[in-house]
Amino acid sequence: MRGYFLGVTTMQSPLRERHEKMGVQWCESLGASVPCSYGDVQDEYSALRNGTGVIDLSTLGKLWVTGSDRIAYLQGQLSQDIAPLTDSGAGAYACLLKPTGQMLSDMVLFAHDNAVTILTPPHTRETVQQRLEQFIIMEDVEIADVSERFALLHIAGPRALAVLEMLGLETHLPLWHCLVAAWGEQTVYLVRTDRTGEQGYDLMVPEEIALTVWEKLLEAETLPVGFDAWNIRRVEAGIPLYGIDMDENTIPLEAGLGDRAISFTKGCYTGQEVIHRIYSRGHTNRSLVGLRVSGDMVPAPSSVIGTADRPQAGWVTSAVFSPSLNAVIALGYLRNEYAAEGTAVNIHLDSSFLDAMVAPLPFVEPSRA
Repeated sequence: MRGYFLGVTTMQSPLRERHEKMGVQWCESLGASVPCSYGDVQDEYSALRNGTGVIDLSTLGKLWVTGSDRIAYLQGQLSQDIAPLTDSGAGAYACLLKPTGQMLSDMVLFAHDNAVTILTPPHTRETVQQRLEQFIIMEDVEIADVSERFALLHIAGPRALAVLEMLGLETHLPLWHCLVAAWGEQTVYLVRTDRTGEQGYDLMVPEEIALTVWEKLLEAETLPVGFDAWNIRRVEAGIPLYGIDMDENTIPLEAGLGDRAISFTKGCYTGQEVIHRIYSRGHTNRSLVGLRVSGDMVPAPSSVIGTADRPQAGWVTSAVFSPSLNAVIALGYLRNEYAAEGTAVNIHLDSSFLDAMVAPLPFVEPSRA
C-alpha cells in the first residue's frame, strides 16, 4: 500500500471566473484546483457517453520545444519513437523515464510550426522541463514553458467531431495527430487524444480567446464536465492517470503502456535497458488490472488487495461507481500470479473486506456516434 505525493501548481484556468458563475464545485486533482462538478455528475457523465462534453484541462503543463536538433534530442530522452514528429501535424504519446525505467511523467507531443509541444500533467511540468534541459550541451534545443499562455479544453463524446465541424474545425485526425487552424487572428491547435475512452480532442487556444471558444462550445450544446464525471468514464475505459494510477515508482509496462507509449525498435533512450530487459523476460512482477467489486461501497485509493493465500497482493489506485454497469469498479495493481481474469480477491477496509474479481479492460466500450 502506498500514497502518491503530488507537487502543487499555482496555475489557474483563464476560465475560472466563468466557472464560478456557473456554480462550479472545485476540487484538488494532480496538484491543481480544477472543476469537480457543475451540479449534476450524472448529466455530465451522460454527455460523455451520449452527446458531447467539454473538460477544462487548462492546468496541464505546456512546453514548447524548438531548435534544429529538437527531434533527435527528444528521441534520446523519451520512450516513444519521436522521429515522425519531423512532419507538422504528427504526434505521439510517450513517457519520460528514470535510468531505472520508472516514470517521471507521461505526456502527449505534437509537431507544428517548427516546434514540438509537450502536454504534461499539472504537477510534472517543472520536472519534465528540468530533466529535458539537464542534458542539453551543444544541441540546438530550447524549451519554453508556455502553460499560462494557453487554455486547453478537452472535447469528448460521440458528437465531438460534429461539434468541432460546427466551429469550422473540419478534420478526421488519427490518434495523437494535430491540426493547426486559424480562429480569427489567433492560431489554435486541435489534437486527437484519448482521455475518456470516447472520441476526444484537445483544443489548445491562446488564453485571450479562451472565453470566446468556451461560449461557442456551449452554444453548440456541449455540456461542461468536471473531474468527477471524467474520472468515472476514464476508469470505465481502463485509462490510467499519472499521479493517481501511476507515479515515479511505476514502470510503464506495469501500467499496460507497452503498446501505447513505448517503441521497442528505436535507438537508445534513458531507461531503455530496463524496459528491454523486462520486455525480453516477457512480464513484469505486477500489472494494472480491472476489478469488479461486490456491493455498493467504493474502496479508497491505496486500499490493500489480498487473496486467499496472500494477504497483501496489491493495492487499489482508483475506484468509482459505474453508471453503465450499475456496479462498483476499480483499477489497481496485482502481482501477476493473481492477475488472471476471473481471479477472486478481497479489498481490505478498516475492519472488514470487500469481495472483488479481476475483470478485463476496458470495463465499458466507447459509445458510437
